[in-house]
Amino acid sequence: MKCVCLALLMAGVCQASPLSDALNDLTFLNKGVWTNKDTITVMEQPSLYLEPENITTTDYAWASGSSTPTVFSGPVDMECNPGPVQQGYDLPGADSKQVVGGTAAQCAQSCCTDHTCAAWVFDVKAPTSYGSCKAGEPCCYMKNSVPAKKANAGLSYGMVTRLPVPDSAAPPVGIRSAPPLGGLAAGTIEMRGDGTLTAWTTENNSPAGSAKLSKQKKAAFGASVRALDSTWSWTRLLQTHPSDSFTTGVESLTFGGSPPVTRLQTKSPENVDISLFGYSRMASGNMTRSHHPAIAFSMMFKNNAPNKMNVAAFFNLPAFAENTQRHGKAYNTTAAESSEMCRKLCNIDPKCMTWNYGASGCAMQSDVPLYAFEDGTSSGARGSWIQRTNGITINKEVVGPTAGNYTLVGTGGVVTVGTGDFQGLWTQFEQTGKLSNMVDPNGGHGAMAVNADVAAGETVVLTIVLGYYYPNHNYLSQMLGNQYTKYITDSRDAATILANDLVPTLKDISAIHDPVLKSTLPVWMRDTLIGTLHHVRSAMWFHDGRWRQWEAYDCVNMDSVHNDGERHIPYIMLFPESTKSKIVAWGKVQLKNGMIQEQLACGCMGGIDAGFEHGCGRVMSDVSTMYIIYLLELLKWNNDVAFVKEWYPIAKKAAEWQIAVSTVSGMPYKLQTTYDILGLNRYDAATYSTVFHIAAMRAMAELAKFMGDSDAAKYTAAGDAARQGLDSMMWDEDLGAYIAYTGGRAIMSDSFYGQVLAHSVGLGDIVDTTRLGRHLDTEGKMNYDPFGLKILTNRTTGNSVTENDIWLMAPADHGALRLAINHGTVEEALEVVSRPYLRFTQGINDVWNACGIMRGNYTAFPGSNYITSHYGYYMTIWHTMLRMSGQNIDRHAGVVSFSPADTTDDFVLPVFLPSLVGSLSRSGSVMKLCITTGDLQWTTLNLWGKTYNTAAKSLSGGSCVNWTL
Repeated sequence: MKCVCLALLMAGVCQASPLSDALNDLTFLNKGVWTNKDTITVMEQPSLYLEPENITTTDYAWASGSSTPTVFSGPVDMECNPGPVQQGYDLPGADSKQVVGGTAAQCAQSCCTDHTCAAWVFDVKAPTSYGSCKAGEPCCYMKNSVPAKKANAGLSYGMVTRLPVPDSAAPPVGIRSAPPLGGLAAGTIEMRGDGTLTAWTTENNSPAGSAKLSKQKKAAFGASVRALDSTWSWTRLLQTHPSDSFTTGVESLTFGGSPPVTRLQTKSPENVDISLFGYSRMASGNMTRSHHPAIAFSMMFKNNAPNKMNVAAFFNLPAFAENTQRHGKAYNTTAAESSEMCRKLCNIDPKCMTWNYGASGCAMQSDVPLYAFEDGTSSGARGSWIQRTNGITINKEVVGPTAGNYTLVGTGGVVTVGTGDFQGLWTQFEQTGKLSNMVDPNGGHGAMAVNADVAAGETVVLTIVLGYYYPNHNYLSQMLGNQYTKYITDSRDAATILANDLVPTLKDISAIHDPVLKSTLPVWMRDTLIGTLHHVRSAMWFHDGRWRQWEAYDCVNMDSVHNDGERHIPYIMLFPESTKSKIVAWGKVQLKNGMIQEQLACGCMGGIDAGFEHGCGRVMSDVSTMYIIYLLELLKWNNDVAFVKEWYPIAKKAAEWQIAVSTVSGMPYKLQTTYDILGLNRYDAATYSTVFHIAAMRAMAELAKFMGDSDAAKYTAAGDAARQGLDSMMWDEDLGAYIAYTGGRAIMSDSFYGQVLAHSVGLGDIVDTTRLGRHLDTEGKMNYDPFGLKILTNRTTGNSVTENDIWLMAPADHGALRLAINHGTVEEALEVVSRPYLRFTQGINDVWNACGIMRGNYTAFPGSNYITSHYGYYMTIWHTMLRMSGQNIDRHAGVVSFSPADTTDDFVLPVFLPSLVGSLSRSGSVMKLCITTGDLQWTTLNLWGKTYNTAAKSLSGGSCVNWTL
């Protein structure tokens, strides 16, 4: 594409066709269109807990309760039938709220009125005070699901029926969630489909500190197009629903997202196409390069008009946060007419460090407390704008995690800046496409405009980079710092480096994207795989080099081993040092008996564990086992010999502990699992725990052989014993399946995740594949749900909530197993996998907020997020991807092997190893292995079990090798 190269007035960097070409080469497989006529309804949706948009607490989990405010498109009609009043039973559990007084019939109607209510219980005389009800008074107990009945003669109860929320009520892709933009583990921002910026965590926001910032509508982009041969001009805020009357928004925005990139598109009346790209660094195998605290916003103007145009990009950055309050004590509250005035009053008072502005006026504080959402209140910290030679900086002159700065740097055209109130800055831009270059240190807003001419038929790209620098990353009262402070001096440094590195940054992203997004995998699968990269939003990389990550922002434990083992494939492939950092930490807190502790810090929906790295948790079957498997992955996939040797003694002790607790015919005895709500630890043995144990023993035998440890045979024998126990005690011939646990005939989806891991690491089949195939058939029938697989069926006693819901590991693992053992067709395997992922992309349209547990098809909110947001369960789809290519690469042994699931058609499939991305393709009888980034050497190359002698036996980034079948 031909583009115009323009000399820069301030930045001195010319970005011409290479930048537009790199942007146009990006692939987006999802699309959402939001217009200025569309409306939003926020409605409570039943949940156990999820991460809501607005967080009102500090130092606390970002978790909702029994319902979560959820965005819907337009008004939602939920027709409800209260059903008959029934007698003689209680429905214990699932309480959402209580209503005092009334009758049973009124209780039923109240349940119908509240669309989060699925059932109710009425007691004419409450036995104890509970919630809003007091002992001795009539009480209506409303339930957000339908618990199992329990006889109680004195109670009335009932279930309501209502029409399910239609899929048409979900807003388009990009409204509920968007890819997080920002450096790896450096804090992020989402650019949503309506043009707003939300979910800001750039100032060290996390559950162990301040809450994330919700929508900051005045942090806004604008675009200007004006004819050079007439007085015609068009200037719009790139939002569909601006909050200020002095601005005019665009009629519509078309959204696309592929982490770490978001694109918004619109068009001016004079046929100029406008695309705004937000992106940040992500480079395979290079954590330091990826951990860069800056976001580039490149606005591309394609002039389809017959005449030359002047175009301009604009960004306004408030010096304060909207709808936010700092929770401190004011020493002075005074009158002020606006947030901007309150900020000035604080800046001129030497005592003032922070301020809140709301209905009571301007409240000034002498300390720097944490902040959280507060509707109608704005807050800020003492600080000044500084004009730079190529931009503008807002520096917060305080202490603690808030201390730091933002910088805007422009490139691609004439750069102008200004500070003041938003209306004044917007008026300047609207009139001229430029700003005054006048900077008041106390201005309430700072803005930048980048301006250029574009000839007919040509394209220009104007970029504004937002750099940020907040060195004092906190975990409660501990100041642990950010790793990026070792090589970034301030936000100006961060922004300038990225502004001079736009094309290489985009090429790094494409090196990860292209082997997936341009493969022959199903479109939904390609989009999902890259979409999983949004999960990095919850990571932290501290100044001392420790990489840590929350289970989720709404479940605040630190680095739980089993949860990490479900989401770890993209991490160990793209950033293997992050996985190794965790392995070191887990090993250091190993118990004396050899058990690896569940996590480094405990907690979930409440307060934050002050211990941070003390080690804690439950006695589990998928923790010590996963630790062992990690080491084998690093040996085989990364040839990480020294690291494996160093931590092998920890794995050996963990294996000995595993053997010691496997006392039920060689199977683990009453251990908890990641499927904790199901309560598998109540039973002597569980298939899930046993298969995990077998995988770990096989992995341990391999590690022992590598180490020259004579106990290899012992570990093999332990795995064999567990397999014999599995087949003798857990196989049910009548069902044609392995039962979930001893003492029952329940069928659990995902009982064989240990086998999935074994296939991926090259251990092969560790269970009877004939029986496994029959089990998968039974599981597929008995546990069928249109949105995936019910997690547990056929249980007769001890039922728990979520049994009819979809735990997001199960469908992907089911498909991976079918592919690995060649059971059924590829299409049959992928159909099961696709169900929940299609739900995210074509149903609820919440692509970058995959839950851990999705509601089954039995509620008024079918296929909706139910438990824990932005979760890692669905990332097991990376195992499905590995099975599509049949990848089995052992770098340590020098063996590269593939057995693609499709044996007849041409294909292009992704290849991933630690710090390596590539592709395997077939065209007729010609095979090609290409490496996009990284290095690979081998002595043996196998395809479908046949060895090929290739001309080259090593590849590096940008190279390929061909061979003929």
